[in-house]
Amino acid sequence: MEDLIRCLKSRTKKDSKWRRKPYLSELPKPPVSARAAPQPPTSTQSQRPAGTREAAPQLTKVTPNDPTVLYPQGSRVLTMAFYTEDLPHLPDEVYCALALSTVALGDIVSIDASKALALPGVIAFYKAEDIPGINSFTPPDSFLYSANEEVLASGTVKYFNQPIGIVVAESRYLADKAAKLVEATYSNVKEPVIDVKKTVDDKDRTTQFENIEATETGSDVEKVVKGFNTVYGQYHYTMETLTTVVKPSDDGLAVYCSTQWMEGVQLMISRALKLQQNQVDVHTRRVGGGYGIKLSRSSQGAIAAALVVQKLNRPCRFIQSLTTNTKALGKRLPCCSDFEAGVSSTGVIQYVNYKVFEDNGYKTNEQFTLLGGGQFNNAYNRARWNYTSFDSITDTAKNTWARAPGTLEHVAMSEFIMEQIAYEMNLDPLDVRMANLDTQYSKDMKEMIDYVIIKSDYPKRRKAVNKFNTENRWKKRGLRFAFLRWTPIGGVNFYINLSVYRGDGSVVITHGAIEMGQGINTKAVQVAAYMLNIPIEKIIVKENNTVIAPNCSLSGGSIMNQNVIVGVQRACQQLLDRLKPVRDAMDNPTWEDLITKAYNDNVDLQAHGFTRTDEEYPFDIYGVTLAEVEVDILTGQSQILRIDLCEDVGQSVSPEVDIGQVEGAFMMGVGYWTCENLVYAPTGELLTDRSWNYHVPLARDIPQDWRVYFRKNSYSNDAVFGSKCIGEPPICMAVVVALAMREAITAARLDSGIPKTKWYPEDGPYTVERNYLLSSTNTADFKFN
Repeated sequence: MEDLIRCLKSRTKKDSKWRRKPYLSELPKPPVSARAAPQPPTSTQSQRPAGTREAAPQLTKVTPNDPTVLYPQGSRVLTMAFYTEDLPHLPDEVYCALALSTVALGDIVSIDASKALALPGVIAFYKAEDIPGINSFTPPDSFLYSANEEVLASGTVKYFNQPIGIVVAESRYLADKAAKLVEATYSNVKEPVIDVKKTVDDKDRTTQFENIEATETGSDVEKVVKGFNTVYGQYHYTMETLTTVVKPSDDGLAVYCSTQWMEGVQLMISRALKLQQNQVDVHTRRVGGGYGIKLSRSSQGAIAAALVVQKLNRPCRFIQSLTTNTKALGKRLPCCSDFEAGVSSTGVIQYVNYKVFEDNGYKTNEQFTLLGGGQFNNAYNRARWNYTSFDSITDTAKNTWARAPGTLEHVAMSEFIMEQIAYEMNLDPLDVRMANLDTQYSKDMKEMIDYVIIKSDYPKRRKAVNKFNTENRWKKRGLRFAFLRWTPIGGVNFYINLSVYRGDGSVVITHGAIEMGQGINTKAVQVAAYMLNIPIEKIIVKENNTVIAPNCSLSGGSIMNQNVIVGVQRACQQLLDRLKPVRDAMDNPTWEDLITKAYNDNVDLQAHGFTRTDEEYPFDIYGVTLAEVEVDILTGQSQILRIDLCEDVGQSVSPEVDIGQVEGAFMMGVGYWTCENLVYAPTGELLTDRSWNYHVPLARDIPQDWRVYFRKNSYSNDAVFGSKCIGEPPICMAVVVALAMREAITAARLDSGIPKTKWYPEDGPYTVERNYLLSSTNTADFKFN
């Protein structure tokens, strides 16, 4: 077969076994130079001697068709994944919850917790002044951070529902109930600014971050196209909420936290409570979804629970409710862009003056704009773009990392520019995109574009959509492309330890990265199994903690997968180098015999791998997506009929895991562009604070026909086994759904007498209500023929 992976058939298909059993013949191949190296066997029992390895491995061939490879924790007896909240309740355990402000801007005059403390079972209440050390949960001296953020407001409230106190009670329900009874008195209350668009002309609320000038300007200007686009926030709808369990230990505090950054939690607890860092041990087995909210926001609740333990000398459990999460915490950054582009008659950009404003919330801290700066032109001709980025401040919760922070907004804004040019010039959007490709990326992009055009049967479907829209008044379809060029930046510190047990040769891996559903433990086991030439059943990945993995970087940005792969490879190679003299003196020993002999010869059976912040793997990731949607003009309801998505993942180490990452990221993007709508009152209060009014994609929102392809013959580097970043690029391509929705709505507007060359602004997702209103249907059209 020519497909790199099988296609996801109709959502009504009942057989889901495709996830477990890929056809090995469909998996991607490395380039010829890599294929020349000997390939690993297709089973876990290799023909080469145990404890040896080969160059340029292709790990996709190692993966057996066995469910345990997706859950590589040894025995199939392990049937449950344990999370922080699953820890057994401890003797004398208490619960804590955050009390929130009821104004957006104002000075705190007093805080009254008497009503809360009057409830039977409520134990204590703490304010900012009860924190003995630094009142902050973010480290300004760490990479990508520049400021402190208060755990509890200390004098001035910066946004509506900012935490102002901690309530301690005998149960979670009681703590949450009592927190709502805490009252505060405020002075100098002001009306907040909550929309990023209102900051554009306010010099007190905008700070220029970066300016990149064009290196050339064309002269063939047929038309000047101007536009202003805005996108808003997105809540991190994780399976597991922010959770921390803290208990006293012999040395200080034992902290079990659902976090993407153990060292950040450890560091900020030690600073807030005036403890030495070695007195705080942070443990994280796995995280039930993060999307970025657990990089720094989890530290706030962890500090609250740790403060309670220090004050009461009792274990404390912090489980933050969904409503408190949505109200008190920041989200994906809203963003707006202002551009002016001079274009030729064929849509080729001659110049573009382009400004982007990122809404940081009430202060600038985490460096999102830095991450987005490299993506401002997407895959298009960088030489003709004058780009300026700004950090904006609004009176909302400090916004934080969300899957593809900075990059999603920049990719979307560049796609909007291409789309508007096509509409106003009455050109094919695909032709406009092709004409503006940067020569640096054009070869790779055109290869993938041609592939998707063929696999999707685009020319035939283009005619079919046009015909459908001509023949139907109340249902319209859209068929649109979106392009992607995504380049990771930076490196991370991870400590990877590999230990071999002399009794049976079983192996344990620990690493500083956080498993949050992206399959990093699976890939670590695959790499170790290949390098050591042993069955995956002999390898287990154990929990992370700050004793075995100190000073580790945060787990985010899609780069941690590659760094763990590098670290495991280095640890394995270190062990193999130690074992080589022992193996050479034996006659083709089994792994178990080799380990026993090495132990008896006093060989160190624990190896170490370390990755550095100055080691980068900046391989460009390319993507091409085609979406077909249908919109019911009378109701505004929509459905995704088909998605063809091709991504360059390099040589996938775990194709099944990576398919899951592509699908999950894309569907998170579908929610962002179609249904996840944050609504604020003029006071700054978030009104869509739960699943009843904040809607995420459900089963029927999944594309009815979904075809995911991995680019053929792509290979990055031996150091990362030919792989590329996978977790974040797909969400950037989900903008294609919004573009297809726009075409369907434009077709409806044409029937209402509005020319399709007229670009209409749309801020936020294409919800049912917005689709209906944007269609601009004339009441005179509501009649029977």
